[in-house]
Amino acid sequence: MMLTVDQARTRILDAVTRMPTKKCDIVDSLGSVLAQNVYADENIPPFDNSAMDGYALIAGDVKAASDENPVTLDVIETIPAGYAPAKQVKNGQATRIMTGAMMPSGADSVVMVEKTESKEDSVDIFDPAAKSQNVRFAGESVKTGDLVMSAGKVIRPQEIAMLASLNISEVDRYQPPKVAVVSTGDELTPLGAELKPGKIRDSNRYGICAQLVEAGFEVIDMGICGDDVVELERNLRSALGQADALITSGGVSVGDYDVVKIVLEKLGDINFWRVAMKPGKPQAFGIADGKPIFGLPGNPVSSLTVFELFVRPALLKMAGYTKLLRPTFEAVLETDIKNDTNRVNFMRAIIEKHNGKYHAKIAGDQGSGILYSLVLANGLITIPANQTVYAGETVDAQFFGDAS
Repeated sequence: MMLTVDQARTRILDAVTRMPTKKCDIVDSLGSVLAQNVYADENIPPFDNSAMDGYALIAGDVKAASDENPVTLDVIETIPAGYAPAKQVKNGQATRIMTGAMMPSGADSVVMVEKTESKEDSVDIFDPAAKSQNVRFAGESVKTGDLVMSAGKVIRPQEIAMLASLNISEVDRYQPPKVAVVSTGDELTPLGAELKPGKIRDSNRYGICAQLVEAGFEVIDMGICGDDVVELERNLRSALGQADALITSGGVSVGDYDVVKIVLEKLGDINFWRVAMKPGKPQAFGIADGKPIFGLPGNPVSSLTVFELFVRPALLKMAGYTKLLRPTFEAVLETDIKNDTNRVNFMRAIIEKHNGKYHAKIAGDQGSGILYSLVLANGLITIPANQTVYAGETVDAQFFGDAS
């Protein structure tokens, strides 16, 4: 019996749990998920201040000001940013003020410097001013006691700037998981080595490591391990001792004798699945020492696709994220595609926008060993099992990464 894609993903997501939280410097929290509510202990801005370089004054004094009939006011003080005013503005007076400087008492608006002409001890105002014009009020952005950020929010540069504005230097965040990656198989040859007959380059490990880095996770690269039970078990146990999750590549085909299956079964409660999808039918998943193990297929396209659809969402959940899947959208198919299997096809596609609609065409040969088609593609399209989709009809699509 084959699992559906949704069944397999649900089982995986139900099995993984969030990582512990840890307090860290706000800059180091970039890209992680906030694990606490953040409340304001002070107003932002902390005082009424000027939004412009200009003159702080009483709006009623200049209501009739114009280019032809400027209003002249006495200048009683200059207030640079970072200094508190010493004098109160009264009728007929103004204070020269810089952007961000504290508003003097008595003044209720600011006229920008471009609408004035400065004299020795006075200033001509050529524009009328509305009350509160060009004034930023205390607490206008955030008031003391406000809930500024909720737990679960992804921390971006703007959140870090806000935390600093609130005088917060450290926050609790969910720790991103450390993920160990192992390539398995006697047929694999490391980069730089001679490629002997019957051997292939180890590409999966590099692709998976890159997918992990792209998603913001720390990688523990365990290299290649051959088809030796003792060596593989030692390698995988070492990986579990260092990491929060483990990914293996190769050796999980259901029904085949394989040392990877033997070793994985020794490590913990591991299930070997056939998932009704193409590519990526054979998969393994389980828990050992409380840590998830993902067994990916050996074919490079299958391996990278299974990571995208199953492993990435699980690791994001561990890291505290709530949005786990890539956004999907409809794309108009440019050619007929027939799927005469009982498995949903995730096809590599070139997706482009024309006249406000996304259009998709197949990116080369779709064999599970044709890695180059992934290089050509910028996304996946979904063709349901036992179905033909004709040109002009729409299919579900998603981009890789932030492509658009």
